[in-house]
Formats: sequence, structure tokens, C-alpha cells
Amino acid sequence: MRRLKPALFIKTTLQKLGTSFFPSQCLLCACTLTGDSLCTSCQYDLPHTYGQPLCQQCGICIESLDNFCGHCLRHPPAFNRSFIPFTYQHPIDYLIHKFKYRRNLTCGKLLGRMLADYLKYHAQDHSEWITPDLIIPAPMHWLRRWQRGFNQAEILAQYVAREFNIPLATNLIQRVNRTPAQKELSRIDRQKNLRKAFLIAEKNIATIKNKNIALIDDVVTTTATARELSQLLIKAGAKDVQLWALARTM
Repeated sequence: MRRLKPALFIKTTLQKLGTSFFPSQCLLCACTLTGDSLCTSCQYDLPHTYGQPLCQQCGICIESLDNFCGHCLRHPPAFNRSFIPFTYQHPIDYLIHKFKYRRNLTCGKLLGRMLADYLKYHAQDHSEWITPDLIIPAPMHWLRRWQRGFNQAEILAQYVAREFNIPLATNLIQRVNRTPAQKELSRIDRQKNLRKAFLIAEKNIATIKNKNIALIDDVVTTTATARELSQLLIKAGAKDVQLWALARTM
């Protein structure tokens, strides 16, 4: 019989004891669990985008049989495709809020894992999948990051990059202007708000050139941030840009 190394045996034993004596709770309904983050009932309540007719570029729900919404047809974004597993409504909005504004990193871990699982599903089952060469999280101004303590898009990107074994680049794009929060603005004001908000330094152009890039963010509302960032990346020489996000307002 194969024996475990002492360190591995101790680690495994402690993990089992931790599950037995300190059972976890569902992050939504607080029922007792054994080693998971959501109970089965709450998992079924998540607002998945599976099966919904979505615009291939921006991920918004559409009523027609076309693959693109009217806005993307009239004003195509620089990003080529979006992959977004959830609609931004209860209870996914509650989990995101706990993560971003209450610093609940357990929620962040769960959200990162769910995004990675969704992307792995698409990578395995869709022939048009293009594996990126580089993952870039939506950048945050240094002052806002200092106030919050972390960049939520960066934490999500860390889980995804680890699952796909894709390099993660957190400093290629800088947010040079501290603009008002996007959630407080209209679509037009969001676009104006982000003009000249981001910068790619000349020294980073070589890293971006001819690369397939995935932009990662937590929530997509009007795609203003993704449009600005993808346009900047394409201008810097990126071959293709995809948008990967956790949730989309519909």
C-alpha cells in the first residue's frame, strides 16, 4: 500500500478535519455545506446566459435571429467576441457586490472559478474558439485601487490565467485619469468619461503586437470601457481582442 509523505498526509488530514468540524456555509442562503461555496438550490438560481439569444460581440440579449445587436452593427467595437456567463441580476449581483465593496475574497474566489469554468466549456465545445496569447484585466486608477485594496478584475483574471496557463499582464495598460464611477453615468457620458483615460506606454507595444488578447472585467454595462480598451490595443498592434466578463446588464 502506497504511503503518503508526512507533509501531504498532515495537509490532507487537516483538510478533512476542517470540513468535518468547521463546515462552510452557502454564500447566498447560509445553509451548511461540506466544502463548497453554493448549495444546489442557489446554484440553480444563478442567472445563466446559457440558451439565450445573445449578440456575439457585446453579449447583450437580442430578440432577432441575427448574431449581432443593432448597436454593434452600427458602431462595431474593436473587440471581436464576448464571453459572459451571467446576466447582472440577483443573486449574481449580490455576490459581485460582496466581493467588490465588502472585500469578501471568498466570493471573489467563487466568481473567478465560475468564470474560468464557463470559459473552459466554450474552449472545449466551440470550434471557433481562439485561445488568447495574453490576458489583461481592466485597469483601475491607482487611487481607487488603494481605496478598495484590490482590483476585482485582476483577481478574476488570476483564476482564469491559472486555469488556462495563459500569461497575465497587469501593467501593460495604465488608467491615467481618475474619472467618475461609470455606474453613475449614461451611455454617452460613459464614453466621454473614458476618453484619454487609458495609456499604453511605448515600451509595452512590442508585448502587444500581433497577440490575441482577452480583456477581463467583472461587469459589462454599456461596453464603454471594453470599447475604449480594445480600440487602444488594436491601435497598438494587437491581432485580436476578446471580451471576457462575469456578468452583463441586459
